[in-house]
Amino acid sequence: MTNATVANAVEDIQGRTLTVSYHGQQKKIAIPDGTPVVTLAAATKDDLVPGAVVFILAEKAAGGVLGRQVMVGKDGVVPPM
Repeated sequence: MTNATVANAVEDIQGRTLTVSYHGQQKKIAIPDGTPVVTLAAATKDDLVPGAVVFILAEKAAGGVLGRQVMVGKDGVVPPM
């Protein structure tokens, strides 16, 4: 395993292989079949429906817990966090 900050993340996509650049080097990463690949997009309150899977970024506040960001799964996609 390599720990690094990825810069210029995706340089090329070939099928299920990505080429990423970091620390002045390039690395090809194979993405196995069945791996969920998601993107974050704006949602509305209508996306928050009973049974939807959510991931909430929150912090402890003086009056309790303060939610900073809510990610909600849609159309069967589950937030991957």
